[in-house]
Order: sequence, then C-alpha cells, then structure tokens
Amino acid sequence: MAKLLIYGATGYTGRLAGHHAKILDMDFVVGSRKEYKLVSLVKSLGVTYQVFEVHEQQKIDLALEGIGVLLNCARPFMRTARPLIKACTHNSLYYPNIAAILDSYRLAEQYNDQAVEANVMLLQGCGCSVAMLGCLASYATKHVNKPTSIDIALYVVVSMSRGSAISATEDLSTECLQRQDGELVMRESINTINFDFCNDKGGLSSFPVTLLDLIMFWKLTNVTNIRTFIPVSRNAFPSADIASQPDVPTTEQREARPHHKLLLVTRAVLHTVNGYAFTFMASIEAARRVWAGEYKSGFWMPASLFGQDFILSIAESELMQI
Repeated sequence: MAKLLIYGATGYTGRLAGHHAKILDMDFVVGSRKEYKLVSLVKSLGVTYQVFEVHEQQKIDLALEGIGVLLNCARPFMRTARPLIKACTHNSLYYPNIAAILDSYRLAEQYNDQAVEANVMLLQGCGCSVAMLGCLASYATKHVNKPTSIDIALYVVVSMSRGSAISATEDLSTECLQRQDGELVMRESINTINFDFCNDKGGLSSFPVTLLDLIMFWKLTNVTNIRTFIPVSRNAFPSADIASQPDVPTTEQREARPHHKLLLVTRAVLHTVNGYAFTFMASIEAARRVWAGEYKSGFWMPASLFGQDFILSIAESELMQI
C-alpha cells in the first residue's frame, strides 16, 4: 500500500501531525526542505524521510515514488502550493493540505480539470478554520429553508506560532470584501457587529475581514450573501517583529485556549479544541481517510467531501443550534 508523506514535517503543525500519525499507526514518511531539521524528528518517530525543495522537480519525482498521499504542512503556502499541486497531478498523488488562504484555493480551482483527468484529489484546508467553518456552515444552513445570508465570525484566542505569523503577513488580503448577490464586492472595514460565542464572555464586538469562507461557503451552500468577521484577543496576531514571535504555543496554551465559531443564519455555534490542536488532528484524520480510499477526483474541501459530521471525529468538538 502506498505511503503518506507529511511534507513540512519539521514545522510546528507538521511535527504534531507526525506524532499523531504515529499514534494512529499509519504507514508514513516525513519530508522537509532541510535535512538537519529532520534528524531528531525521524529518530523520535521511527520513520524514514525525504528532503527536497519545492522547485526541484526531479528530486520531487524521486521522493514521491511509493507515495500515495502528500499532506502539505509546509508554510508559506503561497510558495509551496503550486509546485506541490503540479507534482501531485503529474505523479497521480492525492494532495490534502492545511492551508486556509485564498490563493491556495484559487490554485486548486485552476488545476481542477487536470486533477479530474489524472484522477487526483486536491483537498484544501484539512485543518483549522476551513474544516471547522465549512462543517459549521453546512450544519447551520441545513436547519434553514432557503437561507439567504451568512454572517460568520472566527474567535482566535491563542498567539500565533512564527510560521503562522509569516503566512498571515503574506496571505491576508488587504481588501475588505463581502459576497453580495453572488459577487465579491468591497465593504467598509469599520462597521462592527456583536457575536455571542456562548463561551460566557457575552457579545464580542467583531470587525469585518476577508476570509476565504467568502469563496468556500458559496460553493458549499449556494448562499449568495456572506460576511466574515473576527474578534481578536490582544495577543492573537503579531504586532511586533515576527522574528520575536514564539516558535510555538505551548501544550498548556493549546489546551487552555479552544476555538469558537459562530454562524448567524439561524444561530449555530461550534466549540472545539484550540486551532493548532485541531489542525494536526483534522489534517491527519482527513489524510487517513484519503489514504484508506475515501476520495474523489478534483478540488474538494473537508465539509464537501466528508460531510458536516467530519468535525465530530475530532475530540471535544460540539455543534449546537441555538
């Protein structure tokens, strides 16, 4: 049986994903751009490894021999997504990734026809907000007859790792957009609304941001009016030099700071573990399902491929209609 390759395995999320795959007794190898970073990791996991840069096509082709699924955890995704999507399409590999950025999804859309022709799956956003919010949106809209609008907020309560901060600075859109009557249009970034996440904090003032859910929810639900918001805790996003950011949140921080999402269609809430913990668990669960044969060719997202109950396979996750 072909193996799973976790690429970007020396990053924070990649390391957690590797250890989780080991716990699940999966047959996998790890990969990175730098060999010296892999040495201690492969010793602790007891697996083999591959080393290649994403622009080294011949090395990639050799590294992918015997691989059936490539889980991309290598940030920043603006640099790694295109060459790895091309490599997976060329080598007939399934490609799940953990990216939650607009450009990665646009790339998957561009390569959809090629992926279908090659019988390759491009599964976008296996971890964190994409999988969370997609399942939440699917859950909430199924309780409404012909929903017309979605307002959704992402409550971030843990500081970013350095890798996430670098990705955020490169990937975050400077335009404040909403989907209105099916079209992406500009909106005022100063108009805030309150969201109650049912976490005993009451209503939290939330400001508009451009999240890729403007694309994702439209595909999942066919709802034509979508707005996205975020209330940010004081230390969630980096305000100083990124180099001064901690390499990783501690285990205590991950466990003490869960994520909360709120969708106003009826009203539905998702409570789950901290985003970093969710990402490595959800990405490996998605990769495990694909590795076991649960896949479709072309561009997919977790909620569209696995259904809204995918979120419930992650520990401490709860969907509620309120």
